[in-house]
Amino acid sequence: MSSKEIFHVEGSPEFRQLVRTIFKEFLPRYSVRSFQGGSELYQYMVMQSSDSYTGKLPSLIIMNINLPSLNGYELLKLIRQTPSNSSTDWKTIPVVMFGESESQEDVDRCYQAGANSFFLRPSEPDQLRNILETLCNQWLEHNPQTPPENNNTQQPGWI
Repeated sequence: MSSKEIFHVEGSPEFRQLVRTIFKEFLPRYSVRSFQGGSELYQYMVMQSSDSYTGKLPSLIIMNINLPSLNGYELLKLIRQTPSNSSTDWKTIPVVMFGESESQEDVDRCYQAGANSFFLRPSEPDQLRNILETLCNQWLEHNPQTPPENNNTQQPGWI
């Protein structure tokens, strides 16, 4: 198993399962940890941000904008504002947002909150698989741990 872990934050149980299945079948070198909503991931972050924490942080966070309890914009702002300590630096983790619309307002809000990439949430499993393969290639293989302040340009073909 790879040392690269991906956190996936998604309110839909069906979509979470689809993502887990795609990773298991097509991208098995990565492990995926799923969170049901923004509050669940944020509570986890708070626990991991103590000075005594010595575990690993995720290599990539993929989340939906529309999350229960704490939406994607709010969660992304919290991720980017979480204080660093000797073993945790949430600010440097690439975050990819999925949205249900291509509205420029949604895209702009994501980038202003600190997103590294934005994708329209695909409706077909093959489209999702292609996007996940692209994300892993881009953020985990070719451009690992790039903070958003050093990545102000959108990737070609991405929203």
